[in-house]
Amino acid sequence: MTAGRTFCALIVMVGVCAATNVPVRAQSPDQATVKFSDPSRPGTVVVELFNGGITVRGVNRSDVLIDRRGDATPRRVRPADPTATTGLRRLSSSGGYEVEEERNTIKINSAGPWSNASFDIQVPLKTNLRLNTVNGGEGVITDVEGDVEVSNVNGAVTLTNVGGAIVANTMNGKVQATMTKVTPDKPMSFTSFNGVVDVTLPASVKANFKLRSDQGEVWSGFDLQTRPGPAPSPQPTNRPGGRYRIEVNNAIYGAVNGGGAEIELRTFNGSVFLRKGQDLK
Repeated sequence: MTAGRTFCALIVMVGVCAATNVPVRAQSPDQATVKFSDPSRPGTVVVELFNGGITVRGVNRSDVLIDRRGDATPRRVRPADPTATTGLRRLSSSGGYEVEEERNTIKINSAGPWSNASFDIQVPLKTNLRLNTVNGGEGVITDVEGDVEVSNVNGAVTLTNVGGAIVANTMNGKVQATMTKVTPDKPMSFTSFNGVVDVTLPASVKANFKLRSDQGEVWSGFDLQTRPGPAPSPQPTNRPGGRYRIEVNNAIYGAVNGGGAEIELRTFNGSVFLRKGQDLK
């Protein structure tokens, strides 16, 4: 470790903390508090899970509280030979996770691909988030303002009272978002493959929209000034004979309040709802 470097790692499954300038306090094997190395500016929280849900809530604090709330789904195990367990009592562990803080970024990872940890996390009101989970739970974010990327494979994504710039997607589940503030000139997207996409934005948002549902309907509470989509252009292929391919999609393009940032709402199986919310006073 180089001199002056701010780095701390907490391996909760074995209860070890190696720290320099940034303290990590473990209240219990399932709970820990981590400080940003520079709390004067918005930090970033990164969560990578294979099995488990992620709930993040913004509160009036400067550090991050991590609470592991139990197994999301039963862990697959290979049963022992019954003849070898006579007179013995089976013991089970609660799994584990790892937390690292470096350069104002806190990373949270489950202990392995078969760990079933789900997390409730409290962060400062202004925090950037990068959340990713595959199975066993939802991605839920409430009362946070920042640059947010959240991805789920088998589960819903729900954002409530959030502000900033959002990229949210899931393969199998609903994407629902209610935004109180939108960062100007930053693109956003809300997408699902199998599920409804339902997004509420402030009434004064200035944006160019791309709305698409292949097997559903598209609804808007805004007075969308529709416009033609980009003209299809032939795409060369590497096939003999110099073939070209043209793709024409069925997206709806339009602007609100004169246009602005590019915002996409898209699903394959489901409907798209673009709702007009209230502006903050």
